[in-house]
Amino acid sequence: MNKKNVPNTGAVIEIGTNHVKLRVSQLVKGKTQTLDYLEYPVSLGQDVYGSGSVSFESLRELSSALSKFSAALLSYNIDKPRVVSCTTLLEAKNRALVADQLRVRNGLDVEILGSSQEKAYIFSEMLHQLAQEELAGNTFAAYIGSGSIGLAVFDEEKALYFQNIPVGTRKLYDVLGELRRQAQDFHFIIEEYMQALLGRMNLSGIPLKNLVLTGSRIEQIAKLCGAKKAGGLYRIEAQRLQALYESLRAMTDGAIAARYGIPERQAALLYTAVFLYRGLMDFCPQAVEILAPPVDISQGVARQMLNPKAGPEWVAFLRQNALSCAQTAAQAFRCDPVHSQQVGSYACKLFDRLKKLHGLPASKRLILELAAVLHSCGSFVSARQHSRCTFDIIRGMDLFGLSAQEVLEVALVAGGPGVDLDAEAAGLPQGERITISKLSAIFRLANALDKSHQGKLRNLKASLDEDRVLLKAESSKNTLLERWAFEQAAGYFKDVFGLSPELAVKFDMI
Repeated sequence: MNKKNVPNTGAVIEIGTNHVKLRVSQLVKGKTQTLDYLEYPVSLGQDVYGSGSVSFESLRELSSALSKFSAALLSYNIDKPRVVSCTTLLEAKNRALVADQLRVRNGLDVEILGSSQEKAYIFSEMLHQLAQEELAGNTFAAYIGSGSIGLAVFDEEKALYFQNIPVGTRKLYDVLGELRRQAQDFHFIIEEYMQALLGRMNLSGIPLKNLVLTGSRIEQIAKLCGAKKAGGLYRIEAQRLQALYESLRAMTDGAIAARYGIPERQAALLYTAVFLYRGLMDFCPQAVEILAPPVDISQGVARQMLNPKAGPEWVAFLRQNALSCAQTAAQAFRCDPVHSQQVGSYACKLFDRLKKLHGLPASKRLILELAAVLHSCGSFVSARQHSRCTFDIIRGMDLFGLSAQEVLEVALVAGGPGVDLDAEAAGLPQGERITISKLSAIFRLANALDKSHQGKLRNLKASLDEDRVLLKAESSKNTLLERWAFEQAAGYFKDVFGLSPELAVKFDMI
């Protein structure tokens, strides 16, 4: 590494499946530039995907690598790099122990990101690098990691669809490795496995024009396809990738290693990576070239960390894409978009006007917005148990950029009275359960205000008055149903906040 003291620098350490990586970046004229980059091999994936936990031997090796990185960072006057890990530690049963030991041994706090959070950083960096391409039409984008695949469809910078698949290059190799050693026609087996895996993604209603693929082994594959790097990305001819796939599909790891002069272990991962990239081509069969920007999460995290303007932009990026993907899902479940928009408007107004009462951070506003979009999806499954079905559907969703805990918040708030909050949130910290109760109380009032799905109430205003919460609105229609629903929701609101909500409706003069 270069031994220099430079201003506006930051460091990101990524604890991955096969490597621990260090990236030192600098902000220069509003742009993030990489100053130094280091990789150190570790075997966390072999532990986690084999036994489910990180071994103490691998933990000691990881701690040693981090110590070397920390020593190298002293020349930049950086003593607190941001340390992130994704799929590997997320799936480790002893992840809390690993994080604690790295804090004790190395003085580093490890941030374990969920799959959706990881992909949000990666897709953000991907879009940043594609900004000069001026792509027309919808873009199918995929990131293949060692342990998972992130899929998204973008209309310019807005995501229309998002999904995580819990299989990556390393995990696929470990899952099917024994089968490969036993079967002579292994390529037929992996092809069938891939078809079954990717065939679950239904994108038939979304026209796709552009294909962007990146992730594990992408630079190696691009070079094997004869692609040149220009403007920060590779342009891989689709037929070249197809040809590479055809040449490798029936080869053994040893034969691939001999052909390309690489270790047999790398040959095995190259094999699975090529199969995954080739399978993803089927989502956009008309694409003649594949855009492949080599990005990783450390680039996305570094850009957000160093750019002073990135905070608000990042919040807006997450909100826009989370809501857009939720709306696509809601459409599939035949939710009423006009009603959802109305409930969301009421909920946000109550949240904003009652800040002194609920005391929640502004970030929780998005939970209410997402709950409004998705709260009717359970009716598609069962009118009788729609609340429970809504909860179960949302809890299993991948919501763009949200952690598993935030997804659970959305599910509990959207589920409404039909879900036992105490039972479903029993494993959460007390503070988190209180947050969910507050959001639920606000949301139930908002949902009651459009019980008829006819948008009867206009110009909603909310205010605090001693022991009451006063809501005033205008209407030209009969609001008896809304008043009844409001009274039903008011009891829970009082149980949570200790204040009685009251609704006053001014009717238009005819």
